[in-house]
Amino acid sequence: MKRIFTITLLLFIYTGTQLVYAQTFTPIPVTGYNADIVAEAGTNAVAVTSTVIDASNHILYTQNFAAANGLDGGIINSGLFISGNRAYQMSPYTAANGLYLSANGNVPNTLAAGTLTLATPAMYSQLSILAFGTEDNSTVIATLHYTDGTSANAGTLQITDWFYGTPFIFNGMGRLTRTTTSPTVDGLPGNPRMYAFDFNIPCADQSKLVSSVSFVYIQGPNISSRALIVGLSGVVFSPLTVSTTATDATCGGASGSITVATSGGTPPLSYSWNTTPVQTTPNATGLPGGNYILTITDANNCVTTVRDTVATLSMATLTATATPAAICAGETATLSVTASGAAVSDYSWTPGTYTGSTTTVTPADTTYYVVSAQDAFGCTITDTVEVAVKPAPVADFTIQPASVCLGTGNVITFSGTAAANAVYNWHNFAGATIQNGTGAGPYAIQFNATGHYPVQLQVTEDGCTSAVITHDITVSQPPLATFTVSNTPVCAGGSTIITFTGNNGPAAVPTWDFGGGTVQRGSGYGPYTVRYQRSAIVTLSIQDGVCADTATPAAITAIPLPIPAFTADITNACAPAAISFANQTQGADAYQWSLGYGPVISEEDPVAHFTAPGTYTVSLTATAEGMCSSTITKTAYINIQEPPVADFSAAPGENVPVEFKNGSFTFNNRSQSATNYTWDFGDGNTANTEDAQHKYQLPGSYRVTLYAANEIGCTDSISHAWYIVTPDLVLDIPNVFSPNGDGVNDRWSIDGLKARPQATTEIYNRWGQLVFTGIGYIAWDGTRKGQLLPEGTYYYVIKTTAGEKPYTGWVALLR
Repeated sequence: MKRIFTITLLLFIYTGTQLVYAQTFTPIPVTGYNADIVAEAGTNAVAVTSTVIDASNHILYTQNFAAANGLDGGIINSGLFISGNRAYQMSPYTAANGLYLSANGNVPNTLAAGTLTLATPAMYSQLSILAFGTEDNSTVIATLHYTDGTSANAGTLQITDWFYGTPFIFNGMGRLTRTTTSPTVDGLPGNPRMYAFDFNIPCADQSKLVSSVSFVYIQGPNISSRALIVGLSGVVFSPLTVSTTATDATCGGASGSITVATSGGTPPLSYSWNTTPVQTTPNATGLPGGNYILTITDANNCVTTVRDTVATLSMATLTATATPAAICAGETATLSVTASGAAVSDYSWTPGTYTGSTTTVTPADTTYYVVSAQDAFGCTITDTVEVAVKPAPVADFTIQPASVCLGTGNVITFSGTAAANAVYNWHNFAGATIQNGTGAGPYAIQFNATGHYPVQLQVTEDGCTSAVITHDITVSQPPLATFTVSNTPVCAGGSTIITFTGNNGPAAVPTWDFGGGTVQRGSGYGPYTVRYQRSAIVTLSIQDGVCADTATPAAITAIPLPIPAFTADITNACAPAAISFANQTQGADAYQWSLGYGPVISEEDPVAHFTAPGTYTVSLTATAEGMCSSTITKTAYINIQEPPVADFSAAPGENVPVEFKNGSFTFNNRSQSATNYTWDFGDGNTANTEDAQHKYQLPGSYRVTLYAANEIGCTDSISHAWYIVTPDLVLDIPNVFSPNGDGVNDRWSIDGLKARPQATTEIYNRWGQLVFTGIGYIAWDGTRKGQLLPEGTYYYVIKTTAGEKPYTGWVALLR
């Protein structure tokens, strides 16, 4: 007898020492390089690289760059380095293509640690970097990171300096000075060199997806040493799949075998069976019955354990029978067994503790009985026989509904377990009308009188009979739900009385819904007094056991109380005043205004005429549908004041000529019921005082107007004319001034010239020199052409009009 077992193993045990084997390393695209260290084109090495990589200003360069500059050497133009079963692909030379590391990142343009991130995470059994050191050997610690968030230490790598190291992947490419012109090459023909550094993936992690590899530079004796990693390759991991085929052994012999077939994994594979002696091939032969373990070790020393069993076969055969083969629950069957092919002994039966070649059993359910015996070699032989226990029918049923009101029927549905052709014995349908139903049903019946009715069922099927099942039907008298409402509609906040007019049994429970109304009094069947703020529907349902009745709903209409509101266009005015009222009431159709005087007004938006000063209280009563009213009152809402009356007197008075030098007027305010005043003096000047004084600056006839206003803005005005100012008959001319900048008498000015705009003024010093000339009213500041004149006596000539004698005299200038 053969059995085949197949398993794909993703989890391994790493045992230690690495085996020597040849595997294919393929390039892995990554990101994370921080330096462009390869000059690939042109003649300017600085323009196409980002940094030097040693202390003597060197970089790498391609064969294309060498050809363009007449140089020897250079690395492969494609960046693909192949050595035996290894291939490494550098990143494009036009961008960052090296991971440039140093201790603590102390070398310019280097990092203390860096990470290469795989473009596509994948499973690998081994990884390798293409790298080299400069300025001596370097040490880095590698750490693997997986997509499941875990990581593993990949070991410490000793990276060899790029000169003279072995073994190498690529050498003799030369190194180039990083200059803008005329670069030089050294190291040829054998240096620099690139090396491969391998690190294994732990066996337990080879089935994980590697997402990145990070490197940390470890400081060595030379603080200037640095490491450059330029490529990553790996051996793709293929899970090991194992299939086993077992052949049974003859009882008492060693004729069994287990054959193993494998695929995937990392070859070569080695095999070790737990046999004596140890078998080291995929197939183990000459096996007695028992459990066997195979240990498979791959090229990475990862171990896979496979288990299988070789069974034993006896020459004897048992045949078990049951009589009868099928019974009803609670009945007995006889079990018998006979042996052939070889002699056997020690019969036993399970389940149970039965012995012998014949026994009786009474199983509760269908049971498979196993009989065992021993042959001459001690091997166990078995056979199985079934005793079927026929399911007893279950005589259950449901009644929907089980409790009903008189006049309502019931549906009886079989819910037990029995075939359609079983015998169904129904009892106690007497007193009911069977509307339909036969056999298992369902039945539609209706009892014609109130009461309790036990319905019974017993079922017989395949010789087995069920127990008798009884369920009751209850038939009850239904209630009657009716009620009346005393009044509707009502004003919002008003009440109505709801009275029950139906009939009910002593256990009946009423359910009222007053539609949001507030119950003021009442319980049970009422009557109820209910207050309503809004319209509602009243409902009543009565539940008497399973019987119920629902009354016809009644509508209660609650008329919303109007929400009176109003404003006046003005609330403060002077008599007489016409004030418009804006009605802002909601939910009304009739209005009554009480304005504090006169009769009630029924207009919606009235205009009221207030003729007498005083304070007025205004009320508005709003009515909806002729029955529901609300009132708003605004106390002292309208304020009517006396209007202002403007009046004044003046000294000098109207039509009294006054010389310019005496042209100051006093205005006395005699206004009434005013608080604010504005004077307009007719010359463009104004004042806001109660009484006013004003001096006119030019001769003329002037109209003066007084505006009087009270605190709410009512105004009145009055004008008086004319107030007459004439030129001075004789000029008043000062004979001394002191222009010393003290702000007192600093200018020589003749006020009367304001009334003589065409007059000319000439001033001479004692030698007859003209020092000042002015037309009209111009004050002299004691200077000539901006220069201060000395103290002394100066002489003036003032010419006014052709018919008036010129004014002459002297003036003393003092400082």
